[in-house]
Amino acid sequence: MNAAPHWLPRLSAGQLLAVGVIAFLTVSAFVDVLTSFGSLGKNAGPPKAQLGGVLGGVQMTVGQESRLTFSLYLASGAAMSPACIGANLTPEFKVVKVTFLGSHGTPWKDGESCGGILETNSTIPVVISVVPLHPGNYGLAVAPKVLKRTVGDRVRGDILVRS
Repeated sequence: MNAAPHWLPRLSAGQLLAVGVIAFLTVSAFVDVLTSFGSLGKNAGPPKAQLGGVLGGVQMTVGQESRLTFSLYLASGAAMSPACIGANLTPEFKVVKVTFLGSHGTPWKDGESCGGILETNSTIPVVISVVPLHPGNYGLAVAPKVLKRTVGDRVRGDILVRS
């Protein structure tokens, strides 16, 4: 009969399982810390985002809700926290809501709305629902932002609003 060395206490199956789980979690945490050192500099620096979408040639009607749809891609740098989108929509348009990946963003204030965090190499759809208030031809610019700071190129175009 194989007996455990005299310096090891006798443990039940449940106690052995608990010790094994604790050992596994400890080793996993240690390995995670070691492997994260190699990626510390990769996503450093300011975020650089790209905004996909078309504004030119869009036509709307006064009083009818319309949607402006974009894709927000974080190409490099630190995460966008929070990911925001800004535009020169007011006073010609009432912004009804902004959604980031289907979730409501913050209320439109000072020309922007923000959603959650966007990680590097991720893309999310952003939809701005607006109601045009006045007829005319409006030159709009929409840009990716992080709390009032533009972090990528603007999408520009003219929107014709009919009465």
